[in-house]
Amino acid sequence: MSEPQQPSAQPYPPASPYGAPPQGAPAYGAPQHGAPQYSTPTQSTPPYGAPQYGAPQHGAPAAAYGAPASGNTLGRTAFIVAVATAGIGILFSVITPFLYTSGNYDVADSLGTVIGILVLLGGIAAAVLSILALRRPAPHLLAAIALGIAGSVVVGRVITWFASLLYYLF
Repeated sequence: MSEPQQPSAQPYPPASPYGAPPQGAPAYGAPQHGAPQYSTPTQSTPPYGAPQYGAPQHGAPAAAYGAPASGNTLGRTAFIVAVATAGIGILFSVITPFLYTSGNYDVADSLGTVIGILVLLGGIAAAVLSILALRRPAPHLLAAIALGIAGSVVVGRVITWFASLLYYLF
């Protein structure tokens, strides 16, 4: 069947999670009876002068290399442009039926063309800004959301124009 489990022979009780040695155990680095004395360096150095990766080489504090406090400003800008562009497109979609019911067909058509071009350009600008922001080493959440919004705005506007073209052709 199975072999009986023997408890492992440990000279000391398990270490405390708080860093202090358990009671009865010698402090770290204290000589033990019968154990060879080895000196351990406080900081390991790579052999043959190889550079130490992960540590600043010129003495600046390690906190200086963290993420910037302001975050990804380009991603935030892309998000604002994408949301504003989508908002303008949605607002015009809500206003269009009121323009048609008032009888201003020419105004609705002209305004629709101008706003459609502005929405398309804004969507393209937001997509380009978000792609640039995604290539930077910064937080990517707002840039990714902006790319999704801008992509849907651009694709929606192109499909709308294509449907209108098919309507005029047939």
